[in-house]
Parts: sequence; structure tokens; C-alpha cells
Amino acid sequence: MNKINSSFFKKLGNFLRSSYIFIVLAIIYIPLIMIVLISFNPQTDKGNINLNFGIPNGINYLKLFENDTFINALLNTLLLSVLVTPVSVLIGIMACYGIWKSKSTTKNFVLGTARLSMLNPDAITGISLLLLFSSTWIPMGLNLGFFTVLLAHISFCTPYAIITIYPRMAKMKQNLVLASYDLGESKIHTFIKVIIPYLMPSIMSATAIVIAMSWDDFIITNLVNGSFQTLGTAIYMTRKGIKAWVVTFGAIMIIIALIFIIIMGSIKANKIKKSKVSIINKKGGKANA
Repeated sequence: MNKINSSFFKKLGNFLRSSYIFIVLAIIYIPLIMIVLISFNPQTDKGNINLNFGIPNGINYLKLFENDTFINALLNTLLLSVLVTPVSVLIGIMACYGIWKSKSTTKNFVLGTARLSMLNPDAITGISLLLLFSSTWIPMGLNLGFFTVLLAHISFCTPYAIITIYPRMAKMKQNLVLASYDLGESKIHTFIKVIIPYLMPSIMSATAIVIAMSWDDFIITNLVNGSFQTLGTAIYMTRKGIKAWVVTFGAIMIIIALIFIIIMGSIKANKIKKSKVSIINKKGGKANA
């Protein structure tokens, strides 16, 4: 009887676990699947997407790059990402190096400030930047537009770069730097040849995070952009109707992300496979010896 009860509860546990996983996956992926499916629906006369499923067609994809609003917003967003990312990551690297070299009190203060910036609501950050850019009592009065959006993105993206890079920086041994100095390398060469390569995994992570943050932001951008439009603000302007270009572009981004995940998964699987083969070959070599 105990064995039967144990088997029943084991099966019940497996069923509940599988159901939980299925529900989580459904919550995540059903909205994404809906976007892809709806992107093949025809447009209305006002350019909105038709939410009633009919005969699918690819006309939205053909018309996407004929839409001036989308093209301008996309180019502006790409330009911002290209400029914001290297600046924010470089500031993050230099800040992390300075924190690493500083005393614990300064270290805790700077890291705490970076975390505070991340926890601060975007609306508050946007309003504070708007007040700064619009102030007339300091020589910072700027016309709202591309330059203010650029400064705002650098301001809120840099803390993410610092918090992402520093854990790797904190693990670096002082001996690596001292050894480089002993070999006659200057501080600049040591920074480029030793520190940067050591930090590269975290730099890559910080780069991806900064690109995503800059690309995705709406609240801060909308407060300081003036007439400068990014994808986030352009999508917001369509709130009176879901424009076909918004859904179509969303579907394209989902498909690109899916392809990227598949490629990265394949690369990782190949690395694991090669690692296993290498271990087996080493064991075989030791056994033969």
C-alpha cells in the first residue's frame, strides 16, 4: 500500500511540475506567437492592424520599409545605441577600475550610488534630467532634442554598465597588474593588454545590457526628446490604434531573437560536445598509458 501511495504522489508531483512549466511557457510565449500571427493580417484604411484573422498575407512586411515614421524612428534608435553603448561601457570600465583601486568606503559609496540610480523610477530620473536640461540658472540650458536624449541615455545606462562589470573586476588579482609592471609594461599597456582582456566577458554582457536599455527606453526619452523620435516614442504615438508597422516590426524582432537563441544554443552545444570528447580522449590516453 505504501508503495502504491508513493508511486501515486510521485506521478502527481511530476504532473504538477510539468503543468507549472507549461503554464509559465504559455504566459511567456503566447503573446509573442500572437504578434507573429497577427502581423500577417491585412491593414485597415488608417494603417492599423486588422485584429480579425483572415487570409494571411505578407503585405505588411513589404510595406514596412516604405513607412517614413518607422524608418526615421529606427535610424534614430540605431544612432543612439551606436553612440550611447561605447560611451557608457567605457565610463563603466574606468569607474570599475577606479573603484577597484579605491578604499572600501569610497567603493561602497560609488557602488551604492550606481544601485540607487538603477532603483530610481524612470519617471523621476526623466523629470530630474528634464529640469537639469531646461534650467536657466545654470549654464546647462539646452534645447530638447537629440543631444538631450543622448545625454539622458548615457546617464541612466552607465550605472548598469558599472554594476555588470564590477563583479568581474573585483575578482582580478593585484598580482596580474604587478607582474605586467615587472615585465616593463606601462600603465596604459597594462590596462589594454591585461585588464581589458580579463574584463571582456563582463564587458560583452554590459554592452548587451546597455544596448537593450537604450533601445527599449520610453519614459525618460519621452520626457527629454522634444521632437526627436525613437522607436519607443513612435510606438507610443500609435496608442489610438495599433499600427501595422508596430506589429510587423515586433514580429521581425521576435524572429531575429529566436534565430539568435538557436544559433547560440547550437554553439554552446557544440562546445559541450567537444569538451566531452576531449575528456573522453584524455581518459582513454591515461588508460592506455
